[in-house]
Amino acid sequence: MTQPTRRRRVLIVEDEPALRLSYERAFRPRYDLVFASTGAEALELLEQQAPDVAVLDMRLPDTDGVELLRRIRLSRPELPVIITTAYMSIEPQLKVLNLPHSGYIVKPFRLDELGARIDAVL
Repeated sequence: MTQPTRRRRVLIVEDEPALRLSYERAFRPRYDLVFASTGAEALELLEQQAPDVAVLDMRLPDTDGVELLRRIRLSRPELPVIITTAYMSIEPQLKVLNLPHSGYIVKPFRLDELGARIDAVL
């Protein structure tokens, strides 16, 4: 008898309640979801929950997403991180800072697009 496969855990760092609800509805059937609405909460959940992938909004109330990505890279360099942003100009900034990530997606986007990105890195 085969063991059931463990559901993948996704940490979603997003401060907009409406977006968190959309993510919850779209992805709860596929993944174990953990939500953070601030950078501080994200760092805490990163250690407690050991996610398989993180979805990181670049604009948070308590920190810049670039700084949060830098801190994630210090503690979990191998963690796939998908960036969500309203700004198309984020890629050059991340390259200059040498902050590896697993891609980014510009808002607004379709939820199936984000789901495909998550599946691609898991």
